[in-house]
Amino acid sequence: MSVALAPLYYLLPVEFEGVPVRRWQLLMVFFFVVAVFEAIRLRRGMTFTGLRPHEMHSIASFAWAAAGVTAALWLMPMEIATPVLIGMGLCDPLAGELRRKKTPMLCQIALPVVAYFMICVGALALMTESALVLIVTISVAGSFLAMATERYRIRFVDDDFLMIVMPGALMSALWLGL
Repeated sequence: MSVALAPLYYLLPVEFEGVPVRRWQLLMVFFFVVAVFEAIRLRRGMTFTGLRPHEMHSIASFAWAAAGVTAALWLMPMEIATPVLIGMGLCDPLAGELRRKKTPMLCQIALPVVAYFMICVGALALMTESALVLIVTISVAGSFLAMATERYRIRFVDDDFLMIVMPGALMSALWLGL
């Protein structure tokens, strides 16, 4: 859920006064630290609470999420990265809990899609002056793709990465009119 706080990155100054460090460099340091920690964890076979059984010998979801957060904050427009990160941070755990509690399939699919859609519409409406039809179009496309990437497993790539990068890429393309 902490991924939902990642857009706070935009509150940092682009350049720090009196220090030769730029905001994007801090982002790269963040990812480097996570990647080094994950490499050490894998090399030493370390485990800890919250690590899923299938992550014992493969890249953990937090490292995949860090890669997605880094990509979103660095490469996507702020107006897109913000709802994508908040949406992933809140809707991924929601979908997991609904599945764990064995709620009806319709609820497992519909509730996270609606929640993601509401996050996207709200963020885009607050952050932009775009036409409602564009906001809704981008939000619908992102919502369905985000939850599809959460639902269907891809063998070598974690959904915590895909839930950020896939809808973010689609929404960015629609946003930029590509």
